[in-house]
Parts: sequence; structure tokens; C-alpha cells
Amino acid sequence: MTISPPPPSLQPGDCIGIIAPGGQLRDLSPLEQGVSILQEMGFEIRLPRQLWPGTGYLADTDSNRALEFHRMWADPEISAVFALRGGFGCLRLLNLLDRNQLRQHQKMLIGFSDITILHQALFQATKMVSLHGPMLTTLSSSSRESVERLYACLRGKWKIPVHNSKIEVLRGGDPARGTLLGGNLSSLMSLLATPLEQDWTDAILFLEDVGEPLYRIDRMLTQLAHCGKFNQARGIILGDFSLTRDQDRLERLRFHEQIWMRVLELTEPTGIPVWGDFPVGHGPDNLTLPHGAEAAMDSGQRILSFF
Repeated sequence: MTISPPPPSLQPGDCIGIIAPGGQLRDLSPLEQGVSILQEMGFEIRLPRQLWPGTGYLADTDSNRALEFHRMWADPEISAVFALRGGFGCLRLLNLLDRNQLRQHQKMLIGFSDITILHQALFQATKMVSLHGPMLTTLSSSSRESVERLYACLRGKWKIPVHNSKIEVLRGGDPARGTLLGGNLSSLMSLLATPLEQDWTDAILFLEDVGEPLYRIDRMLTQLAHCGKFNQARGIILGDFSLTRDQDRLERLRFHEQIWMRVLELTEPTGIPVWGDFPVGHGPDNLTLPHGAEAAMDSGQRILSFF
């Protein structure tokens, strides 16, 4: 698969536009703290003149959220588009996104969770690399390593490999190489049988989720297997699936182990590499990944490299 060049890296003084394509803003503190962090990195921040009014659980109406995204994407003064938060809402924008406009401008898109859907839309329309990483309202609760990697990726250094000794190699084997795709499991499930359903042939697939009980995760994983999705992938990387933020370490480990075992069962016929406990997801450890880039899993060294 031919990948288009990534968007230009950001330079000190470049402007980052903040969008709210999903959930409503309920607390100003994380927004203000996130703005301060990005400003300390040396970037200018563009917020809407009036913060999002909120429409139920959404930041604004569908049409206004789509318009905000398009304006930020087309604005020549804005070098990157950064998501405020996740929640739900991006799925409702599918019929409102202008694919031609996405192709006309090369910019960074940053976010995770519900923003998985926008990453998917951008990749399908342009094959452009985007950044699956912290959002504005999660920056203040992100680990130092996560914030430092985000900054490096914003400055164009997204090819720095991820090497973490905590990664669990659940099934190893020869190094696997493919296009890095994925994100939030629930969001990806919502794209099945839609025009944005992604072909995962020769993909390195990474998955994460939060607040989903084990039976629901099992249901989603099993459905992906029945759809043949796992047969397409070259490798699978499992991030954080914590049920609650206050799960103690032992509860979290047992919960994750059950998910890991289910993925190993579902992928046994293919024998592809599977990793667990990768530092990506809704917790403090959420390392920025280049969605759409070529990647390689080296199970022996526990290194994820990008090309």
C-alpha cells in the first residue's frame, strides 16, 4: 500500500486549532490546563470565539461541529487540528465530511477514542498519516512520557520507535510489518458495514477501550473474527482496556489477561504476533502513534518501529 507523505511538522509559533467533534465540554479546567501545556511547547492556540454551547451530550449540533472541522482544516493559518475530547459524535458526521477538502490540505490531526473515526476518514480519503494521541482535555492527566512523545511527534519525529519493557509479548514470531491502523474498539465496531469500514489487509492493528465489561469486549472481538478482520491483519497490539479508573493493579491485570486470552484464541488459526499492555488508551500512559504509517513489530526486542 502506498502511503502519502505525512503532513508538515510543526514549528515554534505554529497555530493549532481546537475542535470539538464529539462530546460536550463540562469542565473548563482540563481545557485551560491543556492549552497551557501546548503553549509551553511553543504553539499558538486557536479556540472558537464562543466555547461550544452543548447540545445534550454533544458539543454542538452536527452541522456546526462539521462546519468547525472544515473551517479549521481549510484555514491556512492553522497547521494542526487538535481534538478537545472524545465521547460520542464523530459517527454522526460521516455524511457531512467533505473528502475533497480533506485531500486539499495536509495537516496533522490529533486525538483518540471517538476521534478514531476521523482518523479512519482521513486515511481513507488521503492515506495521510495522523496522530493517535492525547486530546486537549487529557493532556493534564497524561504521563510525562506521553506528553514528551506527543511533542516529538508534533515536531515531526513520529518515527521514533516505541520500546517499552512492560509490553507483554503474548505471541511472538518473526517481525511483522504492515500499515498501522486501529484505535478505539467500540468506535471501530460502529464503522462496520458503513462506507468507512476499513480493510485491514496487511495491517498492524492496535486496539484499546475503556469502561466496557468483559462480555461486551468479547462480543466485539468475536464479531471482528466472524467478519474475517483478524485474518487480514499482520499483527495485533492491545492497549489499555481498564474497566474503571480505580481498578487496582491485580484486578486490572486479571481483566486484561482474559481479553488477551480471547484474542489469542480468535487468532490461533493465523498465528500472527499479539502484544498486550501496550501504553496506549484512556489512561495516563497514552503514547502518540502515527496512524496510517508503515510499522514493524519486533517481538524479540519489544520494539514498534515506523517508516
